[in-house]
Amino acid sequence: MIPKAPFSCAADAFTCVEIASTGSQAQASVPVTFGQPFKAGDWQFTTQGLVAKVDGATIPLQADEIASHRDGSARFAVLSAQLSNLQPGQSKIINLYRGAKSTSTPSVPSNPDWNLELEAQVYDANGSVTTLVAQPQADLVKQIANGSGRRLAGAVATEYTVALPFKNKATGATHPHLTARLHARLIDGGQRIRTDVVMENTRTWTTSPGNITYSLAVKRNGSTIYTQPKFTHYHHARWHKVLWTGSSPEPQVRVRHSMPYFLASKAIWNYDLSLTIPESVLSGFYSQYTQSKASQANLGPMANLLLTPAFGTTGGRPEIGPVPQWTAMYLISQDERMKEVMLAHADAAGAVPIHYRDESSNQPLDLDRYPNVATWRGTSQPALPAVVNGTTIWDPDTSHQASFAYVPYMITGDAFYQDEMAYWAGWNLTAMNPAYRSGGQGLLWEDQVRGQAWSLRALGEASRILPDSHAMKAYFQSRLSNSLEWFYQNWVVSPLPDVSPMGSPVNPYSTGTVGPWQNDFWAIVMAQHVEAGEPKAKELLNWVSKLGVGRFQNEAQGFCVAKAPAYYLQLKNASGQWITTWREFAQVNFPGVACSSSLPVEPDSYPASAGGYSANARAMLAAVSSVDVPGAASAYTLWKSKTPLVDKDFLNNPTWAIVPR
Repeated sequence: MIPKAPFSCAADAFTCVEIASTGSQAQASVPVTFGQPFKAGDWQFTTQGLVAKVDGATIPLQADEIASHRDGSARFAVLSAQLSNLQPGQSKIINLYRGAKSTSTPSVPSNPDWNLELEAQVYDANGSVTTLVAQPQADLVKQIANGSGRRLAGAVATEYTVALPFKNKATGATHPHLTARLHARLIDGGQRIRTDVVMENTRTWTTSPGNITYSLAVKRNGSTIYTQPKFTHYHHARWHKVLWTGSSPEPQVRVRHSMPYFLASKAIWNYDLSLTIPESVLSGFYSQYTQSKASQANLGPMANLLLTPAFGTTGGRPEIGPVPQWTAMYLISQDERMKEVMLAHADAAGAVPIHYRDESSNQPLDLDRYPNVATWRGTSQPALPAVVNGTTIWDPDTSHQASFAYVPYMITGDAFYQDEMAYWAGWNLTAMNPAYRSGGQGLLWEDQVRGQAWSLRALGEASRILPDSHAMKAYFQSRLSNSLEWFYQNWVVSPLPDVSPMGSPVNPYSTGTVGPWQNDFWAIVMAQHVEAGEPKAKELLNWVSKLGVGRFQNEAQGFCVAKAPAYYLQLKNASGQWITTWREFAQVNFPGVACSSSLPVEPDSYPASAGGYSANARAMLAAVSSVDVPGAASAYTLWKSKTPLVDKDFLNNPTWAIVPR
């Protein structure tokens, strides 16, 4: 595959995207919908409009699902644009400008030529088959008439979410668990419809949840347009399939963002765009993905692909990092194969049985309504219905959890990935033992340090990028604030007895030891909260950096830089007292070791690997130096000079290839 040439925005545009034809035919009408993050202050969406131009000519554009920065400007939006006359192989740049505020009026028929019917053949334990159907047309017509369930609304694209249960075709009885959620996007006046068919087995309080074995056919006007062969849909899991119907086919295009601007928006860490990932690496990684897909064909939509189903399995793996390896590779390369891998794994995460939808709110389960509910640890009040026939390949946890859907949502703007973010952030809260999380407050201190980090990341992702109008945005924001305030009061202001004076996040399972690499995870996430302006985040980051950054700065006190990325270190001396100085810290952990320029970097930190503790530390120092933590910039420069082989290996695996802004 030929590498794609870089592209530039117009000099007077504040950002742009590239739309390129991937088809062999000319396309007269080319609607595109995508996500777009914005720098703080770039677009005051309450008073300004957004204008799109191609070759200097204004084209139709609408903005939906807007999330705002703390200053009131746009942080993120789902944009829909309409291009025309795109020739085979042609690329066009959509430049974005501020302009006069205007409205984009939806134009949809009252009764679209959609007419989908979903038919599931459900198999029970004895092999008997029951036919279930879901017919959403009448619901869509009602929603168009009353304006309900509308997510996107404008002249380019209007999208409705139609949710309905399956019913027994013979008796009309409603199935207690199997539900269809269809995100129907009407384009070109309803002549072309993109439907994201989402199948959910996610109800929380309905009795006897469990796995469901079925095949699925999607029909339009009586003709089958998609089939999913027989497979087992896990309890509290979901999957989806995008289908295009109507008089015009699916647009054959790819979208590339202006990645320097995308990263500069601070919606994501500053990955090193100077890296050029070799074609052999991209094709090799894609081959691993396709092989995993082929080998797991019997699992159908519940396939795990390259994800490790037992989350607690030790060792490095591609999903663990600030973002997964495939996401980092996509951000840097914008290669379509890496996009496919990224989206496929965001889909695979839908199969993990953590998806609890509350029947009363129609949203993921929350602690406002159920302060003492528990979906993993502790006793739940009220008790959750017992799962029957519930064996799956998955064993999820918080400490080995990836960022599955955040970048996929920011790239595509798709509702499926928006919901995935909410599900994972919600489960991380309900998974904590109610007795330790202070019930409805949702405090995260009980977890391992890495579990705290990844849960704080998920909360940050949801609280920032979910649209301001989302029913759970304030919920996630308040729970993130609760934990940050708790950490600040109990670690910094009035330290609890189990808090080290050296400045280290507390691992409640081993308060006298520290895994510096887990602290690095924590600091990387906290740096993102600082960039988002979260209260108390900077104070917490400065505090944890006393140890995190300090271990690279105190060689004169006897703590050797070469030992900084150690696996585990003791925070107490032989007498069980807290260590308070760097000299004692070095003597307790590395007795008899003298610092020198010739001392090799700790071999157990994998100093030649892009996935080891040395690389974790590089990413941490880069992230915290971007928010002006004292000493971090010089520590990054020093550590980079001592780990040159990490840079070479970043070409193979850029998961931790974060650089200072």
